[in-house]
Amino acid sequence: MKRFSLSRRERITSTREFRLSLGKSAFYVGKSIKIGVSRNNLGISRIGVSMRRENFKLAVTRNKLRRYVKEAFRLNKERISGGYDIIVMPRAQAAGLDYKGFCEDFICAAGKAGILSG
Repeated sequence: MKRFSLSRRERITSTREFRLSLGKSAFYVGKSIKIGVSRNNLGISRIGVSMRRENFKLAVTRNKLRRYVKEAFRLNKERISGGYDIIVMPRAQAAGLDYKGFCEDFICAAGKAGILSG
C-alpha cells in the first residue's frame, strides 16, 4: 500500500518551485486541463496544481479539483516517467466533470506531453 502514497517529495509546494517550473515548461492542452511539463534533476516526478479563483468561485470546487489532480497522479505515477515537474491547471469546464472524466483527460494530456512510459 505504501507504493501508492503521495509523499511530500512528490508535490511542488513552494512559490519559488512553481515559478521555476512554469518558467521552463512546455504546455499541453486537454479538454478540461492544461499541463506544464519541465525536467527536474530529482529522479522523481512531482505534481503541482494551480487554478485561478476567478475561474472557480467556490472553494469546494477548487478543493475537489485539487483532490482529483492528486489522485489521478497518485494512481498513475507508475506509468509516468521519472524526472518531471508537472503543473496542472484545470480550465473552467473541468468544474462539471466527474473523477473518471477528469482522470481520462489527465492521461490524455500526459500522453500528448510524452511523459507516459508504456
